[in-house]
Amino acid sequence: MTLAVTFLAFALLVSAPIRIHAFVALLLIYSVGFLIFNRHQLAMTRQDWLVVLLLSLYMLSHLPVFVMSGFSTRYLAPGLHMMGIIPIYLMLRVALAELSLVRFRAVLEYGGFVGSLGGAGIAVYEVYLLGQARVDGFLFHINFGYLSASLFFLMVALLPSTQRRALVGAGALLALLATLLSTSRGAVFAIPIVFTVLLVWQWRRIGAVYLVVGLLGLGGLALASYLTLPQVEERVDLTVSEVERILEGDFRHNSAGGRVRLWAAAIEAFKERPLVGLTYDERDALNLELAGTGIINEWVATISRGHAHSQYFETLATGGVIGVVALFFYLIFPALYFLRRSHQEPDNPYWFVGFVFSLGFIVFCLSEVALQHEMIATYYAFVMALLFVLACKDSERSA
Repeated sequence: MTLAVTFLAFALLVSAPIRIHAFVALLLIYSVGFLIFNRHQLAMTRQDWLVVLLLSLYMLSHLPVFVMSGFSTRYLAPGLHMMGIIPIYLMLRVALAELSLVRFRAVLEYGGFVGSLGGAGIAVYEVYLLGQARVDGFLFHINFGYLSASLFFLMVALLPSTQRRALVGAGALLALLATLLSTSRGAVFAIPIVFTVLLVWQWRRIGAVYLVVGLLGLGGLALASYLTLPQVEERVDLTVSEVERILEGDFRHNSAGGRVRLWAAAIEAFKERPLVGLTYDERDALNLELAGTGIINEWVATISRGHAHSQYFETLATGGVIGVVALFFYLIFPALYFLRRSHQEPDNPYWFVGFVFSLGFIVFCLSEVALQHEMIATYYAFVMALLFVLACKDSERSA
């Protein structure tokens, strides 16, 4: 069942109206039954307790604002979806000896390819046949872009160690096309950021010449995208124009400038209650007070909940110090751990795949509150837990 859900999670991620957490929920029910039936085989290690804690931190860090809001469940919903992965992780750990890396590898690659193909098909259909300026698919276009980019990073990370280079390479190109046509700037700009980090990280292994070639190739890809895709050209030109206006102090009718103001509002919310932050209603009231003061403008005051368009600033405003510490451990720490283990075990491909996938989300969260969406939180937690288990399995096999 885990293999089927994994395949569907990637294959239907952006290409179907069915939300993937519906399939994960079925796996959750199955895993609870599995754990009850095999409860005597479950021996928790410190590593297991750490994973359980990491998957619980989002929810735990939002308990204070949950209570202060009068027990509104919207503060806990993303965290509870992440916690739903705990029984699945424990089931995989109990069944570790029976896990087939060959089968899971095939599911990752075929599922990623089908998902990338579906995303690219929807993107081409909406942009070139319907004439839409941006791709929504069955999601809001920003989420479509982030999730398509996550498929791109997954396929690229799988590419060096795959035996299906044509399939995985084609999947990466299709996911890249879907990402570019989405016109989601946070997703598009994440691509050069992640690739630059990877090239700099690997420069000793690949050599200075290949590092320069890689950076030039990355620049060539960016230039080709700008010259051949009108949607990319328009968004890049708009971004340059908005940044110029921000530097001149003009934040009016400016998406990027609006984000800067929202971040400023989030900082003000943090100042009001640094330990745990403010509830959404308190942030709305604070923004109304701050409107017109020069700190924020009247447009920011109209944004529901003061939505900060950044996981980091949103957590700062509603979560405070406790939330930011928790965010470090459920978002940043996994990437650092995957990176460290990839250095220690360069022949284990799943540590590398986990690092690239998690690095993508670190960048996505700079410009969007990605993990506040229940489906994206479920997807992130499920894939991270799965890659961790597969990496452990590969390490155990090689020991």
